[in-house]
Amino acid sequence: MRWLCALAAALWLAGCAVPEASAPSDPLIYDAKAMARADSAVLAIPGAMTSIRVLTPIERFARPNRAIAYFRLPGFDGRPSAESVDLDRAAARIARLVQTYKLKRIDLVGHSTGAVIALEAAKDIRMLSPDTDVRVSGISTALPAPQPILAGLRGAAGTAAAAARTRSLNPRKVWLEYYRRLAYGPNVEEAPETARAADALVAANNDRIELPENGLYRRHTRDLRRWTNPDPEALSGTRIMFYHGAVDPVFPPKPTQRFVNTLPGAGITFIDGHGHLILLTYPKVWDQIGATLD
Repeated sequence: MRWLCALAAALWLAGCAVPEASAPSDPLIYDAKAMARADSAVLAIPGAMTSIRVLTPIERFARPNRAIAYFRLPGFDGRPSAESVDLDRAAARIARLVQTYKLKRIDLVGHSTGAVIALEAAKDIRMLSPDTDVRVSGISTALPAPQPILAGLRGAAGTAAAAARTRSLNPRKVWLEYYRRLAYGPNVEEAPETARAADALVAANNDRIELPENGLYRRHTRDLRRWTNPDPEALSGTRIMFYHGAVDPVFPPKPTQRFVNTLPGAGITFIDGHGHLILLTYPKVWDQIGATLD
């Protein structure tokens, strides 16, 4: 059993943090000319250990007056890996984008940790640009403390179980097995069609699935573990909708519903049979988000 615990620790708490550069890079990427002529924007924010590539379905929402933007996480999409996710700094940068281009509306689409960044950015935008229409679509949202710590414990247990199922110490083989549970929940093997869908998902995204190495996972989630959702009333006036897997093994439905209940005017849709990766396993979520844009 010791080797299971050791492997879980290696995957979930890999490496020591690298000192952050003194001048952080700009996390935002967008077409400046398109942004300058737009009066609204859709900005997508990925979750930990994820590239903006999984959020490119938002490109379908582009219009002559609506620009598209992405928030890059450290170590992905050209952003230096030595940097860390700082929720306050991320929110301030997004609010500054709205101010710079005098946007009348912004739709923030965030997955997991990205949904938390979206909420904090919405608070800043509401304060600094009160006339801007702010909307948040949270996909598989992360939750306030202590849930990120509990999620890490759930993940370590799930990774250890995946190692036992694969009878392997190969980190990638174990991680890919756990990825199947992330996508479709802990009972992925009960229905043959679900197991086949999980296998197909792993095969299709093999080159996108990153192992949490060299302390990058810690740098992506360190600030999240301290987040308590301060001043939720600052979100008043923001339109908030969450989309969450009904068998999400990272942030389960019950604490997720309790969190949503603390936010003014927020709603949530639970997707039966899906886990933490509904942006991949449930492509209809993009249609649902798109329906809120027009």
